[in-house]
Amino acid sequence: MADTRKLSQGAVVFATILSILALFFYALQIATLNSLTGSDAAGNGYAQAYGALEIIVLWILLSAIVLIAFLKGAMPAPAAAVALILVPASGLVVFNVLELLMRPSQPPGLWPLIIPASIPPLVVAYSFWALLPPVRAAIPARLAGIAAWGLVAALCLAIVPFDKVRNAADDRDAAILAKYEADLAKLPADAPLWDWVPFFNTRNATRLDDMLKHIATLDRRQADAELMLERGDFPLSFLGRLDLTPTPVLCDRARALLRKRLAPLVLAVPESKPFSDIAFEVSDALAAMKWLIGYDCDATAEVQAWETMVKGYKDPAYDVYELRDLRDPKQLGAIVRNYPERFSQLTPKAHLRAWLSFEDKKEYRDPALAGARTLDHRTADAVEMLRSGGEGDPWTVLRLLPALDLGATPALCDAAQAELHEELARIHRPKPDEPMSYKELRDRLGTGDPFGAVIWLASHGCDAEASLSEAEELIRTYQESAARAAMLSNLAAAHRKK
Repeated sequence: MADTRKLSQGAVVFATILSILALFFYALQIATLNSLTGSDAAGNGYAQAYGALEIIVLWILLSAIVLIAFLKGAMPAPAAAVALILVPASGLVVFNVLELLMRPSQPPGLWPLIIPASIPPLVVAYSFWALLPPVRAAIPARLAGIAAWGLVAALCLAIVPFDKVRNAADDRDAAILAKYEADLAKLPADAPLWDWVPFFNTRNATRLDDMLKHIATLDRRQADAELMLERGDFPLSFLGRLDLTPTPVLCDRARALLRKRLAPLVLAVPESKPFSDIAFEVSDALAAMKWLIGYDCDATAEVQAWETMVKGYKDPAYDVYELRDLRDPKQLGAIVRNYPERFSQLTPKAHLRAWLSFEDKKEYRDPALAGARTLDHRTADAVEMLRSGGEGDPWTVLRLLPALDLGATPALCDAAQAELHEELARIHRPKPDEPMSYKELRDRLGTGDPFGAVIWLASHGCDAEASLSEAEELIRTYQESAARAAMLSNLAAAHRKK
């Protein structure tokens, strides 16, 4: 029998508007669900929250569209009853999909995405079938209902095998982890390095860090590492994580292994393979070369060879620029000059910054300061640190200014006073109606001593009149006390010495 129900123009327009909104959230939902883990932990958390919100809004819109189709269209009662069950049920299923996609690297991967990608178009299509008489005339009601809601039901049920695949993968991971823990527990505390290496392959960063800290206490690690480098089975990405000493032997063997690992990666036909094929090998080698170069092992030739090899692949990643930058002569020895891991690695070539990095450790304070005072480049280094803006560098120099036996050069005087001005300008100056004690000023200064630094500069020939006056002006904004009077007296004496 012919469908005699008239077209409801208002209902179609309203349903169309809601469908356009639904399309917008549908596109957002698919994009979000496809990249739930593409950022750091905080970014991934936001993505998952946005994904959940997008699902809620989209399914509200789908429910509204179905309701309009039922009230103003020609949706059969049985189909409406099925829709009443399947639309909210499919929304719950998609939340399950969201949970599965939070770990896309594990089975079933991204396959569950087919569920949220397919259900909304089916729901909207059936709703417009119910609203548009010409479409109803072309497609029988039973065929339309079975096709749309049958597929929606099948997609909802598809979550069951997807869940089973994930559960099976979790069970396998749990079994592997249990075996990993059992095997690791059996390993002797003084086992050779090569027995530890298989256990480096873990996603548990805390477990790995604890393992590496233990290995760093083993006396045999250096000899074992050199032997593994010679054999060719050393994990290059861990070269800088085992607290090794960059001896000439280790340097030479690491460079030889880098050349050995490079050889099979060189393409006979340029750009015949994508860079992704060798991304892990390049990342491992780059980590090793950064450590070698930083610790004054001249692996520049190997860096150049790896850079040339990488450029032969299609679409090389940012690694190629890191390799290029690593060839900068300034990089050679940069770590050991500036940020050595151990006090024993300090040499007269080391930057003042390197020596002072150990000054806050009780057992090294005196030898660190004594060594710093012997550096013939300490004044130039101090100027560089004052001007660098690096975290802690200027403050460290000002704090230790009287203890470093620096030369009061014009460059040092200017750099120190510029930094002092910035520090003093940042300190709160109380108003007359908010009296504050001089002790509160000292508390604001923390462990620094800008007033002592000003006095040192003035007493060593720097033109520090402006800095002395600025310090005095700041101190006078705080309440009188014996300590305040003593400091003002010291500053006044510095004026007279000038």
